[in-house]
Amino acid sequence: MLKKSLTLFLTLILLLASITPALADSQKKGSAKIVRDNYGVPHIYANNVEDLYFTYGYVMAQDRLFQLETFRRGNNGSVAEVFGEKFLARDQQMRRDGYTDKEVEAMIKKMDGFSKKVIQNFADGISLYVEEALKNPDEKLSKEFHDYKVTPKAWTEVDVLRLFMSSMGVFMDSEQEIQNAKILAQLEKQYGPETAKKMFDDIFWEKDPASPNTLPEEGAVNPVKKDTKEAANQQFPGIEGVSDTISEKRNDFVETSEKLGLPLKIGSNAVIIGPEKSATGNALLMGGPQYNFSAPGSVYEVGLHAPGIDIEGSGLIGMPIIMFGTKENYAFTSTYGVGNLVDIFVETLNPENPHQYLYKGKWMEMEKKVETFTYRNDKGELKEETKEFYSTVHGPVTYMDEENNTAYSKAWSFRGTEAQSWSAYLESNWANNMKEFQKEAQKMAMSINWYYADKEGNIGHFYTGKYPIRDERVDLRLPTPGTGEYEWKGFINPKDHPYAINPDTGYIVNWNNRPASNWGNGELSFMWGEDHRVQQFIDLVNAKEKLTLEDIDDINYHASYVNLRTKWFKPMLMEALKETNDPKYQEVYAALQDWNNLNEDNNKDGSYDSPGVTIFEAWWPLVVENLYKSQLGDAYAPLKGIIDHRYGSSLTLRVLGGSNGPLETQYQWFNGDPDQFMLHSLDQALAQLENQYKSEDISTWLKPARMIVFTNTSLVGLPQYGSKIEFLEANRGSENHYIELTKNGPKGYNVNPPGQIGFISKDGTLHKHYEDQVELFANWKYKPVLFTEQDLATYAVSTEVLDIKK
Repeated sequence: MLKKSLTLFLTLILLLASITPALADSQKKGSAKIVRDNYGVPHIYANNVEDLYFTYGYVMAQDRLFQLETFRRGNNGSVAEVFGEKFLARDQQMRRDGYTDKEVEAMIKKMDGFSKKVIQNFADGISLYVEEALKNPDEKLSKEFHDYKVTPKAWTEVDVLRLFMSSMGVFMDSEQEIQNAKILAQLEKQYGPETAKKMFDDIFWEKDPASPNTLPEEGAVNPVKKDTKEAANQQFPGIEGVSDTISEKRNDFVETSEKLGLPLKIGSNAVIIGPEKSATGNALLMGGPQYNFSAPGSVYEVGLHAPGIDIEGSGLIGMPIIMFGTKENYAFTSTYGVGNLVDIFVETLNPENPHQYLYKGKWMEMEKKVETFTYRNDKGELKEETKEFYSTVHGPVTYMDEENNTAYSKAWSFRGTEAQSWSAYLESNWANNMKEFQKEAQKMAMSINWYYADKEGNIGHFYTGKYPIRDERVDLRLPTPGTGEYEWKGFINPKDHPYAINPDTGYIVNWNNRPASNWGNGELSFMWGEDHRVQQFIDLVNAKEKLTLEDIDDINYHASYVNLRTKWFKPMLMEALKETNDPKYQEVYAALQDWNNLNEDNNKDGSYDSPGVTIFEAWWPLVVENLYKSQLGDAYAPLKGIIDHRYGSSLTLRVLGGSNGPLETQYQWFNGDPDQFMLHSLDQALAQLENQYKSEDISTWLKPARMIVFTNTSLVGLPQYGSKIEFLEANRGSENHYIELTKNGPKGYNVNPPGQIGFISKDGTLHKHYEDQVELFANWKYKPVLFTEQDLATYAVSTEVLDIKK
C-alpha cells in the first residue's frame, strides 16, 4: 500500500467571479484540487488516476466518516460492538453469508490492475483523513464518534470491496421461496392439494401477459422451459415452522438494518426520451434512485476530472463509483432489476450426523467456519461470543431442521463474482460510448437495469445479471431439493439478456417492472402484473407528443403523489356509483371526480386537499379484506402484503373483472356482483368515516397529510441528529437528476437531499450543508448540474489544494 502524506491548505474564495475557468491549470504534479460549490459538493481535479481516487476517498471521509464507519461495520458484521447486543443476530447473518478477509483478498488479487489501483487509492484516501482526524478529534470527528466512543480505523482494499459485495448482495437477497412454500402448505391443509394449487397459482402467477414491459418484444429469451410431466417433489416436512423462524429472523435483519440507516427497500425509476419524442430534439434522461429517507443520505455526489475522465453524479456511500450521472457525451442511471438470482436448496440430512447432507447419492460433509463476535451488553460491557456456521455446495446454511432431517441453504448465482461486478461498475464510468457501456453491462452479475442516453441521440436499456439455467422440472416459486438432481445447468449468455437500443417507442421508462414480456422472475412473479406502478409513467409519457425536462419533472411529481390504486380501481368504483340514484353515493361520486388522484396539501394546512383521498383510502383496505380474509384464513396475514403490495394488486384486478389481459383466475374467489361488492365495502368505509369525523358532510372529511423527515435512523433510542424538516410523504426517488444531452454537452439539474455533508460538530451543530437540500426537495426545486469548469466557476465557493507526496 502506498504511504502518502498530505499538506492541505484551504483558500476561501470571497468573490465568486475571481475563480478562473481553468481551475486545474495551477495544479502541480502530485496534487489534486477540490472545488466545493455552493451546496458543498466536491469537484475534484487531478493529474492521474491515483490522485483522483485518493482524493475522492479523502473528501468522502471528510464529509461522511461516521456514515462510512456505520456502513463498514454493517457489512463486516461488527455493529453490536458499538450499538449493542440487539444487532448481534444481524452481525451473525452478515458473517454467515459473507466472505472472510482472506477470501476477499484473494478476489482482489484476481482483479485487473486498474480496479486494484482504484480500490487501493480510494482506501488510502479515507485512511489519511482518519489519521488526521485522530490527531484532532475534537474538530475532525463527528459528534457520533464521541457519543458512541468509537475510534475509527484505517481502511483497506478489503473494506472497500466488501462494502460493495455485502451491500449489493443484501439488495439482491430473497427468501420468498420459503414463505411461498409455507403458504402453499397452509392452503393445502385448509382446502386440499387441488384447490390449494389453484389459489397458489392465482396469487403467484408465473407470467402475466398484460404486465407492462420496459423493452420491445425482441431482444429477450425465456430463462426456463417448464416440464410438468416429471415435476420435482417440492413439499418439505416442517416448512411452516421453518418459514416462521426464518421470517422472524428476516424481519429482525430488516429492522436492525434500517436502524443503521443501511438501505434495503430499494426501488428507483427512470425515464429516457429519444430525439423523436423530445421537444428539443436532444436525448433526455431522468433518474430517481429510491433509497431510505435518511440523514445523511445513502448516495454521495461528486465531480471527477482527470486525464481520460470527466464525470459528475452520485453513487452509494463507500463506493468510488458513480451510479447516476453524466459525462460530456452521455448520461446514465439505473434501477433495481427484481431478477431471480437466488435459490433456496433443501438439503437432506444424515439422521446419524446432522452436519452431513445427501448430494448425488453420497453423504457430504458440510464446511464449517467459526466466527467470534464482540458485542456490548445492556450494562455497556464488551462481551464475546463464538458461533459456528456451516455451508453446502449450494451456499451458507440458513436453517437446520434436525427434527425433520433437513437444512436450508442459499445459493446466489453471482457468488464469487462480486469483484467482477465492482470492476464493471467502475469501468462503465470510463466508457466512451454506448458500445463500451453495453460491454460493461454484460459483465455485471447483479440484477440491475442500466440506462444510457448520449448527445448523438442514442438511448439504451441493458438488463444485467447472472441468471441460472434452472432444471425444467423445478417450480421456481418454491425451494429446490438439494440432492443434486436439480442443479443449475449453467447461466444465460449475457448477450441474450433483455436490452433495447433506440426502441421504436422513442422512450424507455421503468419503475422496477418487467424488462420484457418473455422474462420471468420466479418466486417474485407477483411483483410483475397488469396493475403495476410503472403504468403511471407510461400513460403520462404517451399522453404528450413531445417532452421537455420540465414535462418529465411534472410526470415524476404525479407518480410521486398519486394513489397507485386509482389507476384501475377508482374508475371501477365510480362506474358502480354512477349506476345508482342514492344521494350519498352521488356526493361520493362528485368528491372522487373532483379529486385528481394525488395526495397533495397545496394550501399547507396539514390535511390532504380533497375528501376523495379520505374516502378512497378508507375504502380500498376493506375491499382487500372483504375479498380475501375469510377465504385465506391463516394464510391471509402473510399474503396480504403480497396480494396488495407496493407495485400493484393485479389479482384483485382480475377477481373484480377489471383486467384487460388474457390471464384468468383458476379459483373462484368471488361469485357475486362486483359493483354491489364495491358499494358494500364503500358503505362500511362511509360508516367508519361518519363516526370518525362526527359529520355526514363529506367536504369536512379531510385526512391529515402524512409527513416524513430525513432522519438518521441509526440513532433509534438516542438523540436524533437527522433533519427535523418535515415534508409531504412521496413515493419518490431519494435523489433526482434530470439531464439533457445537447450537442455542446450535458445540461440539467438535480437534488440530493438532505445535504452533501453529514458532519455534526462535537457540540451538536449541524454542518451548513447537512440539510440544505431538504427545502429544495420538499418544494420540487433543484440545483444545476455543474459539469464544466465554466459552470462550476459561477457557483464555486472554496478550493482546497492537496499536495500529495508519494
